[in-house]
Amino acid sequence: MRRALLSLVLLFMAVVVFESCGYDSSLREYLSRRFWLPFAKTSVAFEKKNVRRVSVPYAGMDARGTASVSLGNLRRSYQAISSIDGNIYPPYAQPQVLESVAAAQRALQVTLSDPSLTPSQKEEVALLDAKIEMRRGETQENDPAILGRARQKLQSFLRSSKSPAFASEARGWLAHIFVLLGDDAAAGKMYLDELNRDGSNLSRETVLNSLRVVYGYDGGSQLRLQIAEYFDSPEHAAFAVQLVTNPHTNRTDDEIKSDNAAYRTIVRLAEQHRSLFDSAARSEALTLLLMRTALRMGEPDNVIKIVEMIPADSELLENIDLNWMKASAHFVLHDYRLAEQSLLKMIQSPRSSREDRVAAAYGLVGVYQKMDDPVEQLHYALWLQAQPSDPASPWNWPGGTSVEDRTIYWAASGWDFAALLEYQLSDATLDEFVKRYPDLPHVRLVRYAQAVRLARTDRYAESAEIYTAIGAGRRAARMRELAGLFDRTNDGASTEEQRMEAQYLFAEYLGNNSERVYFNDTLWDGFQNYSLFAQSDPRLTRAERDTFVSGERDLRDMQEERWRAYLILNSIVERGGKTPLGRRSALLALRCLRGIATQRFGRETMIREADIRLSNWLR
Repeated sequence: MRRALLSLVLLFMAVVVFESCGYDSSLREYLSRRFWLPFAKTSVAFEKKNVRRVSVPYAGMDARGTASVSLGNLRRSYQAISSIDGNIYPPYAQPQVLESVAAAQRALQVTLSDPSLTPSQKEEVALLDAKIEMRRGETQENDPAILGRARQKLQSFLRSSKSPAFASEARGWLAHIFVLLGDDAAAGKMYLDELNRDGSNLSRETVLNSLRVVYGYDGGSQLRLQIAEYFDSPEHAAFAVQLVTNPHTNRTDDEIKSDNAAYRTIVRLAEQHRSLFDSAARSEALTLLLMRTALRMGEPDNVIKIVEMIPADSELLENIDLNWMKASAHFVLHDYRLAEQSLLKMIQSPRSSREDRVAAAYGLVGVYQKMDDPVEQLHYALWLQAQPSDPASPWNWPGGTSVEDRTIYWAASGWDFAALLEYQLSDATLDEFVKRYPDLPHVRLVRYAQAVRLARTDRYAESAEIYTAIGAGRRAARMRELAGLFDRTNDGASTEEQRMEAQYLFAEYLGNNSERVYFNDTLWDGFQNYSLFAQSDPRLTRAERDTFVSGERDLRDMQEERWRAYLILNSIVERGGKTPLGRRSALLALRCLRGIATQRFGRETMIREADIRLSNWLR
C-alpha cells in the first residue's frame, strides 16, 4: 500500500488547480463546492484522550511560606510583575512595569547568593532568572537580544531540570519567547507536544488558547512558508497539513496561488519523508492527509484512487473523515449513488459525532435531489429540522456568514426544508412521505404543509381535518369558516348578486386574515424573501433553475391572501359595475393592494397599475 501511495504522491505533484470562490450561506449548500471540501480541523482535533495533567504553582507563584527570606522576597517581586494587567506593556514601557522588573532583578541577585536554598529551590530560582529576563525583554519592545538570552537560559534550564512541573512550565515560556521572536513553527510544535504530554503542568485551556493564538484557523502565510519544518514527526506533519487544508469561504487570487503552492510542497514533503509514516497507523494517517490534500487541490479522481488502494478488510474504511472525503469526491464526479453509500455509512456509524451526522444528512439532501428521489430528500431534510438545539454545539455559532471554526456549514435557517415543502416537492410526494414515515419526529410539519396546500386550492374542509388531527385548532376553525364562505360563493341556488355578495364576504375574510390562511407560518420567520433567489443562483442546472424560479413565483402568488382577495374583488367590480357592492369591492380591493408587502410579493408594476385603475374608477 505504501508503494501505491508513493506513486500517487508523484502523480499529485503535477497537479495545479485553483480553488473556486464564493458560495451562498443560506440555501442548497450541498450545491456549493465549498460544502464538499474536507472537514475543518482546529487544535482540539489533535488532542489525545485521557492525557494526565498536573496543577503545580508556577515558579515564583507559590503563596506558601518558605524558610528562605530571599526566596520569599523574590517570589513577591516576580508576582508584582505578573499582577500587572495583561503582561503586555504598551507604551514601552510603563514606569510601574520597569520598576517592578528592576526590583525583581535586585531580589534575584540576592537570592542567587543565598547558601540556604535547597536543590528544589535553586531550580525555582533558575527558572525565575529566565522568566525575569523574558519580562525585561518584553518591556524593551520585545528586544531580540534580551529575549535571546532568556531563551538560552530556558534551554539550559531544561537540560538540567529535575522537576517535571517546572520543566513543563519552562517549555511553555520557551514557546512564548519563540512567538515573540516570530518563530511560529518552533512555538507551535512545542505547544502541540505539550497538549498531549502526560504530566504537563500547562492546563489544557492554556495550551489550546496558545495554539489558537499562534495559528488561528489555518496557520496563515507563516505556516505555509514553514511547512517543511513540521515534517520532523508524524504528529507535527499531520497538524500542519490539516490546518493548511482547512476550507475557506472566499480566497483572493494571491491566496489561492499560495494555497496551491503549499499543497504541492506538502505532496513533495510526504514523498521525501515517507519514513515518518512507516507503521500501519502512520500509513493510514498519510492516506487521509493525501486524500485531504487531493480534495483541496481539486482532484476528486485521485481521492477515489487512494480509496481503491486500501485493502477491503482495512479498518481505515470505517474512518469518518475518509467516508466524508470519499462521498465528496463521488458527488463532485456526479457518482451520486456511490456518494449516497458513504454518507449513509456516516449516518449509521457509532463513531460519528452529531456534527458528522448533520453534515452527512445535509449531503444526502443534495444527493437525493440529484438522484430525483424526493421522498428521501425530504426524509433527511426533516431529520435535520428535528435536531435538538444544543447551546454548546457549533451549529449555534453566532458569527454571521463566516464559516471558520466549524466542522462544516449547513443552512441552519431551515430554508432547505421550507423550500422542499413549499414549492420543490409535489403534493403526491408529500402524501407518499407521510405514508412511508408516519411516525418520524416533526412529521407534523409535513402534515401542516399539506393542510396549507389544500387551503391554497380551496379545499378548506379537508385542510381543517388535517389541522384538527395535528392539534392546530385555530387554523382548523379558520378553515371551517372559510369552507362555509366558499361554499356560498358557488351556491347554484343563489342569484348572481347573492353569489357576488358571498364572494365579497369571502374576500373580506381573506383580507382580514393576512398570513393566517395561505401562508405557512411554521416554515418562515420574517426572512422568506432572502431564500427565494433561484433566478440568480449559479449553482443550479438550467432545468433546476427553470423549475425553482417557476415554483418561487407560484408560491409568492398562492400564499398572499390579500392578492387573492384583490383578484376576487376586482372581478366583482368588473361584473357588478357602479353599484354599492361594486363601490365597496373597489374600496376593499384598494385596501388589500396597498397592504401587500411588494418586497416579498413582487409584481410592483401590476399592483401600481391596478391601484391607479381602481382609484380612477371610483372617481
